[in-house]
Amino acid sequence: MRKNQAVARAVATGTAAAGAALLLARAGRPGRAAAVAAGAVALGAGAFTANAPLLGPLVRRGAPGEPLAALTFDDGPGPSTAAVLDALQRAGVRATFFVLGRQVERHPDLVARMRDEGHQVASHGWDHGILVFRGPRHVADQLRRTERAVEAAAGSGALTRLFRAPHGFRGPATWATARALGYRMAGWTAGVWDTAEPGVEVIVERCRRALAPGAVVLLHDADGWDPSRERGQTAAALPGVCDAAAGRGVRLVTMDELVPA
Repeated sequence: MRKNQAVARAVATGTAAAGAALLLARAGRPGRAAAVAAGAVALGAGAFTANAPLLGPLVRRGAPGEPLAALTFDDGPGPSTAAVLDALQRAGVRATFFVLGRQVERHPDLVARMRDEGHQVASHGWDHGILVFRGPRHVADQLRRTERAVEAAAGSGALTRLFRAPHGFRGPATWATARALGYRMAGWTAGVWDTAEPGVEVIVERCRRALAPGAVVLLHDADGWDPSRERGQTAAALPGVCDAAAGRGVRLVTMDELVPA
């Protein structure tokens, strides 16, 4: 399910909930009407607000007293991932890559390189589909198919037990299913909107402001909806981002190093 489809279904569901609340109010049941309305609002906020804890806890921040932060990359691997890895290698930085299973099948060599160079490989699901209205079977399939793809590309144990839902959107089954399969749900502290391609210097400056101790910064090495699209600005910004972290006295590590299980 694509983002616009999920939003349209959410609007329809909210409209239905509002109608039910109105009928209950007219029937002389204001308490039940208020409960239906409040529940719909809470579920909508929990599902579509990234990092909201209502639908399960998230790993999204390290200890603020430690001079550590994490760069994370979603949606890959893709055409710009090699350039991202090159930049990180030159800087001596390890990052966390939330990979899509379908992209792993297309670029297995890049996932093997992530493993070989000490980066953390984590799950972003199979195809970037929105999970808000998906049940346990679908969520489990997204995770297991990605597990098999990463194992085929980089060997057993290459995929670590962190899962970041596409766009950070989660439904009632998302956290429960991920937890049952041994995953921790991952969020982020700051997104710098590199997908909007605002320019290399803008990406660097946004990251510089975000890179406080404990921060988890969201970047993208590919496009979840258009696998052929490059993220050249993000790759080009990384030398400046790594320099900015060093200038703030922050060491860049993987998420498992920043927030151990």
